Amino acid sequence: MKATNKTLADFQQDREKLFDKALEDIDLLSADERIWFTIESLIGAVDNGGLISHYYNSDADYNQETIQDLHTLGFPDIADLLVQVNTLFQGGQPPKDIEERNEVINHWPEGKYDDLLDRLDQLFYEKEKALENRLLLHIETKLSVSGLKTREN
Repeated sequence: MKATNKTLADFQQDREKLFDKALEDIDLLSADERIWFTIESLIGAVDNGGLISHYYNSDADYNQETIQDLHTLGFPDIADLLVQVNTLFQGGQPPKDIEERNEVINHWPEGKYDDLLDRLDQLFYEKEKALENRLLLHIETKLSVSGLKTREN
C-alpha cells in the first residue's frame, strides 16, 4: 500500500461538504464518497468511546454499509469486529433507529459484554492506523477532492 503524507485534517473542507450531503441523503453519495463517510465516521466514533460508540450514535444507521465498505477497502477483520457486536442484538443486526438501538444497549445486563467490547476495541486500535492510511489513499486516488463527485455528475 502506497503511503501518504496527508492526514484527514487536510481534507476538512471537503469532508464538511461530504458529510452535509451524506446526512441529507446517503444515497446521494457515490460508492467512493460513501466509503469516506462510513469509514471516517467509524474511526471518529471508536476514538470517542470504543466500538460501542458506533452503535450509540447515528453511525450504526449505516452499519451494513460500513461493513461493506470495510470489505471494499480490504479490512474484513475490522468488518468482523462489527459483525461480532451485531450478534449482541436480536437477529444479529442492530436496529436502524438510534432510539431503539440505545434502548437495547441500555437493557444489556450490567458489565456482561464489557470484556468482549474491550477486546474488540483493542483489535480495532491495533489496525486503526492502517485503516486510516488506506482511507487517505482512497480519498486521494478515488475522489476528486474540492469537487466531490455525485451521482448526478
